[in-house]
Amino acid sequence: MRILEGNNHRLDGGSLCTTGATPILHLIPMTTDLTNIPADFKVLASGISGPEGPAIGPDGELYLVSAEDASIICVSPDGGIKQVAKTGGRPNGLVFNRAGEMYVADADLKAILHIDADGQIETFVDGYEGTALGGPNDLCFLPNGDLLFTDPVRRPLPDPAISPVYRATPDGTVGAFANELAYPNGIAVSADKNEVYVSETRAQRLVCFTIDDDGRLLDQRLVRRFREPGNPDGLAVDIEGNILQTLPGIRAIAYLSASGDLLDLYHVSDWAPANLAFGGDDMKTVFVCGSAQNAVYQFRHPVAGSPLL
Repeated sequence: MRILEGNNHRLDGGSLCTTGATPILHLIPMTTDLTNIPADFKVLASGISGPEGPAIGPDGELYLVSAEDASIICVSPDGGIKQVAKTGGRPNGLVFNRAGEMYVADADLKAILHIDADGQIETFVDGYEGTALGGPNDLCFLPNGDLLFTDPVRRPLPDPAISPVYRATPDGTVGAFANELAYPNGIAVSADKNEVYVSETRAQRLVCFTIDDDGRLLDQRLVRRFREPGNPDGLAVDIEGNILQTLPGIRAIAYLSASGDLLDLYHVSDWAPANLAFGGDDMKTVFVCGSAQNAVYQFRHPVAGSPLL
């Protein structure tokens, strides 16, 4: 039985009622079998301590972080694992810019790191207006070259962890992009490059920000509210503008239209998908990090992923 809220754009999560008539209750057979395995699903690699932040490098290889081992690793198509750098902190998100340079969000170091081709690490940004960052989580590049990153306040529940999303220019100047989000987590640019999606984990929401050609925020809207305990985390966008949103709280990935309609709900009983990325020769392979199982999965998607830049 699926537990996703419809995309009625109500901020309180309630359902909409259009008549005053007494509701008719339809009895639906209950089942505990939620399995809906995506096409060509398999485990690509295992034994990675806290895999997070998958991204395809300029060489076409899959890169991700091992948060527990403070390392950046490359995973080959046959599941082979090679360490390429060590941050010494707790890396989370990972992304490449147009020049093929790697940037990593490290929560323990409270910084965005730049890592060159030789594995040398330098701090790109670590504060805003004289205040240290809280613990960067995920990041993406805008078409103009600016970097957006989420920086959730890492307070325990039930604190909503109201936090901003930051924007950093190529020279390292940091400004606020969006404020007052309840634990901003995954972040991605839309297929048409006119919007930015952000997962609000503690509000159980996926929100969207419209931007101008300079990457400045113009407007925002609610894409979808999920029922607890979805806990939306990472996301990726395909070339048709649809969204894959991980919901580790219910061990699922929601496949959504750009307007928030549920197209499918992938569920595998023994995973807890956290982050994902498109890759492969045709960009139709989805790589999924499951930190609860220390594994990386892959499956085939009917539509190619949207180029990140």
